[in-house]
Amino acid sequence: MFNYKKVIVIGCSGGGKSTFSKQLAEITGLTLYHLDNIYWLPDTSHLERPVFIKKQKEIMKTESWIIDGNYGKTIKYRIKECELAFFFDIPTEVCLKGVLTRERKRDDIACELEPNEELTDYIINYRKKNRPKVIRLIKNHPEVEVVTFKSHNEADEYLKKLRNDYGLDV
Repeated sequence: MFNYKKVIVIGCSGGGKSTFSKQLAEITGLTLYHLDNIYWLPDTSHLERPVFIKKQKEIMKTESWIIDGNYGKTIKYRIKECELAFFFDIPTEVCLKGVLTRERKRDDIACELEPNEELTDYIINYRKKNRPKVIRLIKNHPEVEVVTFKSHNEADEYLKKLRNDYGLDV
């Protein structure tokens, strides 16, 4: 059974975090918050960082949640409050393919964003630049349980087992 009420799902863009988070929320009944849906506005502008942080802190004051999204400069706030972190440590090529082939119209983001050079550069450099910071944050919070997925198959197997634990159709 799933005994967590405060969960974050982090990792590189295009790694499958949002797809996993939706299924996790369906299985557990926890309320899901997509950071992309909070950060991005319908006109493709975005919130200023102080407002974005404030909105995350408001969510984290509630009793239970799943917060999906990386946003490296704000992970430090979420990791302090969560009980469980799912870390999508997915290969770069898989993340690039995920971003380039995903639907533009998505329910986890308020606007349609086309892949651009900034995003693809971020993905290409994630393992070297951002991944070490995420790992350091995780290590600095040993009280947080961490589940790391190196592939989509590992994430799928986790969800399959969880569905089975809940007695849901597999």
